[in-house]
Amino acid sequence: MSFRARLNLFFLLLVVVPLIAVGVVLLRTIDGAARGKVESALASEARAVSSVAREQQEAADSVSGQLARDRALAAALERGDTAAVRARAAELLAPTTDARRIRLTLKQGGDVVDVGSRTAILPAQHTLISPKDKRPLADLETSVVGPKAFVRRVTRLTGREVQIRNASDGRVIAGVVRTTGVIPGPGEVGATGKGGFTAVTIRQRGFGPGAQDVVLLAAGTQAKASKGERLALVGTLILFLALAAAGALAVSRSLQRQVGELLAGAQRLGRGEFDQEIAATGDDELAQLAEAFNAMSRQLRRRLDELQAERARLRAAIRRIGETFAANLDREGLLEIVAQAAADGVRADVGRARMAVGDREEIALTGELGDLEAVIDAAESRVRGGGDGLVSDGELHALAVVMGTEGGLHGVVAVARREVPFTAADAEMVSYLSGQAAVSLENVGRHEEAEREAHTDALTGLSNRRRFDELLAAAVDRAHRDGRPVSLLVLDLDRFKEINDQHGHQTGDAVLREVAWTLRSGVRGIDAPARLGGEEFGVILPATDAAGAITLAERLRIGVEQIRVTSSTGTELRVTTSVGIGTVAGASAETGELVALADGALYRAKREGRNRTVTADASAEQG
Repeated sequence: MSFRARLNLFFLLLVVVPLIAVGVVLLRTIDGAARGKVESALASEARAVSSVAREQQEAADSVSGQLARDRALAAALERGDTAAVRARAAELLAPTTDARRIRLTLKQGGDVVDVGSRTAILPAQHTLISPKDKRPLADLETSVVGPKAFVRRVTRLTGREVQIRNASDGRVIAGVVRTTGVIPGPGEVGATGKGGFTAVTIRQRGFGPGAQDVVLLAAGTQAKASKGERLALVGTLILFLALAAAGALAVSRSLQRQVGELLAGAQRLGRGEFDQEIAATGDDELAQLAEAFNAMSRQLRRRLDELQAERARLRAAIRRIGETFAANLDREGLLEIVAQAAADGVRADVGRARMAVGDREEIALTGELGDLEAVIDAAESRVRGGGDGLVSDGELHALAVVMGTEGGLHGVVAVARREVPFTAADAEMVSYLSGQAAVSLENVGRHEEAEREAHTDALTGLSNRRRFDELLAAAVDRAHRDGRPVSLLVLDLDRFKEINDQHGHQTGDAVLREVAWTLRSGVRGIDAPARLGGEEFGVILPATDAAGAITLAERLRIGVEQIRVTSSTGTELRVTTSVGIGTVAGASAETGELVALADGALYRAKREGRNRTVTADASAEQG
């Protein structure tokens, strides 16, 4: 075989085989893309289904609250009368309430009362507590929706075929009946064992130990490329093959003379050696090809240098973001680093990050604004109004993106520079950095909120027992160091249990909130009121002797005595409190001693008739 024939054969093989491989890969790719679209859509629809399920469970939770307040049901549970419980539960089914199924597991004896539709799904769970002695009476499970109604709603929402299955045995409870074989596990998207479906499974809690799986099905044809797409791809590949064959025949003779040099030059390019260019002799296509190789080599060399510099900038920016994520939830530090990283990432002269925190705005700035202030302000204003955030006056250019999350955190990251306008790639980079920062800033807010919740009583808004103990220990420690007195008031509402028993816990909660407001508004700025538990409150009085404590205690006691709360039946209730005072001072001050003194004085106030103030040394009493 001649060299020309071998060269033609080599050229054909070099072109044809890769094109066929590319064709196979592209066919798989477009199939994979279609499958990915279906799986992404199913995953999004699964989240929507979970939201619908939560709505139904919240509705069931509301009905459970009604059942928990039913006196007849509570009385039957108190007596342990299973038959009465069953009868009353049946009466509470729809239309009395929205409940379709009620299941009660009695704590005493372990009997199970189950009334209503056995196919009802998505139950809410409650534990019923005795209002008398606070012991648990029964575990309550309530559902307000059946599987068929839920299937209809999900079908309208997603347009998919829907199944509801028993999680334990895979039996179809409601929805379409399809032979699918094995389905994906809970929370997973994938192909079924049979039928060629793509499915997603959403597991939901059922009654008792059971569970149900909600399965969304997509036909197998939706996960493959269309016939038209396949024909277009095959036609394109055939066209490329024909052109390649014609080109091989046309250039084979001229390739013989210079193929060696071109091959050597191509091998150098393949090894990444861009410094040595290919010698281009003559004026034919091969010479132009050699010059094209040389131009490509120069361009690749420049682009490689740019990519290396860009990679260094990106690494520095990402490292700053990572450092901030681990910077002890420092909001101010995070904003500064985001501003710096955004400016460095797009080679801007100025970077600014700003966000609202409560009623104030925090701003971090890197670089000097100068003549860029007007254009960066305009970009921020545009993006807040829903625009694209790109502003330019010909010489000065700015880019701004919103920094926000689904949780509602909002701020703006903006950059500005001179001469070179910003590109879509720059906007993508700043958007990525602001998105990462937004997640971290949201975590800062959650951390702060968790700190507040950990130290606050949810009902009254006062400090809780944990925070009270911390503040008391700190106050006694200061008294120990400074030699100054510290006093403690312990207040216990008189006959508060009678209010709860006779007028209900909602009225009792209203009384506790009014008492908390009285304490909060009646103490000094340095004092620390807290709810210690139940109807017991405490007030820490730093740098206060017994006489000052008595004066403040009496003011609070009288304030509580003036509280008026109207019950649900219209009865106006009054409340009084007994107050015990303890005082310690100097080097002998101890937390345990202070608490014991105040508690002892409180017990004396209770024994001596309530609605009075008693101090531990008995030197002064009021009431």
